[in-house]
Amino acid sequence: MRFRPRTLRGRITLIFALVTLVLSTLVGVLVDIQYRTALTSALDQGLETRFLAASQQVKSANGSEVRPPIPDDEALAQIIDANGDVVAASPRVLRTRRVLTTSQLERARMHRITVVSDAGPRGDRVRLRAGLVNGTGDVVVVGSTLEESTRAQHRLELALAVGLPLLAGLVTLAGWFLAGAALSPVQEMIEDADVISARSASELSRRLTVPENSGEELAELARRLNHLLERIEGALQHERMFLDDASHELRTPISIARGELELARMQSVDGSETASALDSALEEMDRLDHLARSLLVLARSRSAGPPPETRVTLAEVAGHAVETATAGVEPSRRRGIEPRVVGDAVVLGHADALERALRNMVENALRYARSEVAVTIESNGVDAVIVVSDDGPGFPPEWLEQGVGRFAAGDSPDTHGGAGLGLAIVDAIAASHGGTVEVADGPHGGAEVRLRLPCDGVSFEHAT
Repeated sequence: MRFRPRTLRGRITLIFALVTLVLSTLVGVLVDIQYRTALTSALDQGLETRFLAASQQVKSANGSEVRPPIPDDEALAQIIDANGDVVAASPRVLRTRRVLTTSQLERARMHRITVVSDAGPRGDRVRLRAGLVNGTGDVVVVGSTLEESTRAQHRLELALAVGLPLLAGLVTLAGWFLAGAALSPVQEMIEDADVISARSASELSRRLTVPENSGEELAELARRLNHLLERIEGALQHERMFLDDASHELRTPISIARGELELARMQSVDGSETASALDSALEEMDRLDHLARSLLVLARSRSAGPPPETRVTLAEVAGHAVETATAGVEPSRRRGIEPRVVGDAVVLGHADALERALRNMVENALRYARSEVAVTIESNGVDAVIVVSDDGPGFPPEWLEQGVGRFAAGDSPDTHGGAGLGLAIVDAIAASHGGTVEVADGPHGGAEVRLRLPCDGVSFEHAT
């Protein structure tokens, strides 16, 4: 599973870390190779100087009774005659064995060679320089142990292994703070946006702060978002004006039409076709009036900001909602169901709005329930959860994904042509309180609607 930080700051820091790690690795490898090459070059230069000095002494001693000497300062050297025998060596332990193999000795007679061997005095690894001394037939071999250079190489590698990761960590930490400093104007814009979103639709005059010293890109983004906010504010104002006008314009003709229908119904004979048609028209007029009021409540709920932070006792609100919902459903359709309220919690919000939401939840449950509707209130100290459950048929699978959307009505014969705005209004009221609405089938059948709200002490501005 690929790891990917959620925040932009984390991603920038991760890029800092990866780039620094790659560069540190490359630098470490290059430094190690360069240092190894420099050590080898210095060692070869020293061997060449010692080889020339030893060769000169061998030439000077050629033809004398004393065999070719080895300079006193030589730590590792051999003189091998034409027969392949060691005639002089330093240290003396090398008098008994050659440090060159037969093939290496043959190559040394043709040209100077440099080899690495484990033929040191103590069996240690040494670097050898060998070549033929012209006019004598002797091969001079000088060498140096690789122990010190190996230790130096290991010390460098240890320093790189410790220092480069530490440097990468420091650069990553610096990248974290630099990214935070570069994105601090974005955080200020986020805080401004939270304040703006927490206000009601009539108080959207505040705009995002345009950063001055953070680059033209962020400043231009803030200006574009402010322009967008202006258009949203204008649209919301037009919507509110339209809703206010529509509420007055629609309710008046609906009331007049209902009055005319009721008058006509009073003058009609019970049981006649005219009376049946007028009764049906009155029912449709009631639906139209209910739909107009529901649309008005829904639009105002969605355009309004958070309600005042007042303490609301959910058991009391739920009790009122149950009484109102029960009274609004005819006894014949309610089938004798008496919803019960269990539990309590305290939240911050608007009591009337929450009562409206709970009333819609209970009304929906009463329409579908067979024999039982329960209202359960639970709290864990952070969230208060109001569960309205029934023993009805439950939600169809294809409906669960859009159950709180507008015009999502079920197929029960007891819905009586509902417009499907009940749970949409609940969702709008929940959102204004920093809460959520969840719909699901109950564990033992039926349907469950959960209204989750932040408890008292948890501001709904920070719960969204």
